[in-house]
Amino acid sequence: MRHQRTILRIGVVTLAAIVSAQVFPLLAGAAVWPAASPLLAICAAGAARSASLTALIGLPLLVLALARGRWFCHHLCPTGYLLILVGKFARFRRRPLSIQRVPMLGSGLCLVMLGSALAGLPLLLHLDPLVQFNGFFSVWRGTDWRWVDGLPALSLIVLGLVTAIWPRLWCERICPLGALQALLGITGKFCRHAIARKPAPQPATSAVPMHPGSLSAPAGGGIAGRRIFLALLFGTALGWVLKRKGVFCLGPDGPIRPPGAVAEPVLWGLCSRCGSCMRTCPEGIIVPDLGTGGPGSWLTPRLDFSRRYCNEWCRLCTGACPTGAISRLALEAKRALSIGTARVDRGRCLAWRDAQYCMVCHEFCSYQAVRIVEHNGVNCPEVDKALCRGCGACQSRCPAEPIRAIVVHTHEQAPVEELRIANL
Repeated sequence: MRHQRTILRIGVVTLAAIVSAQVFPLLAGAAVWPAASPLLAICAAGAARSASLTALIGLPLLVLALARGRWFCHHLCPTGYLLILVGKFARFRRRPLSIQRVPMLGSGLCLVMLGSALAGLPLLLHLDPLVQFNGFFSVWRGTDWRWVDGLPALSLIVLGLVTAIWPRLWCERICPLGALQALLGITGKFCRHAIARKPAPQPATSAVPMHPGSLSAPAGGGIAGRRIFLALLFGTALGWVLKRKGVFCLGPDGPIRPPGAVAEPVLWGLCSRCGSCMRTCPEGIIVPDLGTGGPGSWLTPRLDFSRRYCNEWCRLCTGACPTGAISRLALEAKRALSIGTARVDRGRCLAWRDAQYCMVCHEFCSYQAVRIVEHNGVNCPEVDKALCRGCGACQSRCPAEPIRAIVVHTHEQAPVEELRIANL
């Protein structure tokens, strides 16, 4: 039985790695594995006040948790199994630090995430273990790989280093997905007893002992109702304050977001930093933001037009987000959406400044947004803001060095709900 469980775990890890790395590319393949998390699905649905088809991918694990509690943690979680292997072969195995005095943080984190989602700004989604696994395997591109592309992989690496020192710390004490499964398991048990008209069992006052050979104990199974209410209330209040009180302010030169991205600051909370959109982009222009939009935008997706641009006939990233931070768009809606506006710096433009013939930006603009105006006897570029979509073709092709003479700047997007066409 033990060998069968090991074979099952290895098979799940292999399958999850293949899906996350898109060895066999599919339109929404990069979103499948993180979307399987019921915690991510509930938070995304709560923030959006609706459930998309992508969110429904997490339904099987939600039902499984209601029936069997943390069975997924004990048998199928790929992140947990990798951490088990790290704990076994770590250098610090002989003298591991005790975790007995570490409080059960997972339940509190889980409830704060759920409460903030109710306020419309889910927080800490990057702590989901399936997101961490997907982030590690989804960022390794075949070509043109840069160090910044690997940042979403850091979360799982850090977990491995922590596990090498404190074995079982993450799975038993911190993991919010495991805590949610434990809470769902207790809920399911009470419901089954109520249906059977049997006296409901009293909740324990401490953590349920770990089953022999299992991954971790059901963290948070004995949380009192008052603590649950207070944690949910704190998460809701925190999400409301961060969303409503202008804590997240996007400057005029903030990052350019992928087409279909929800408005700031909801993107900061709704984005799980899983790296799926970055892996899906065939041009490799989606990179992690290093805080250019503010501290809360760290590792959220932004567009880098230094080498390539957003092709008008591509919408792959709009089908790769497991949380809805990037909405699914039809191709016509994507081509009609303006994600930014290009501006010409006449002090750097070869045509405006040096009277040289250079209309490269005009030649590569697919939307005819770069007009020709005559100045000093040569043709010079000028941007028509009504036609510009912010695709970055002009910026990526501009010959001016080291700073491009035409650069795409962000602007307030139209509400994406007007352009969203779901389930495409």
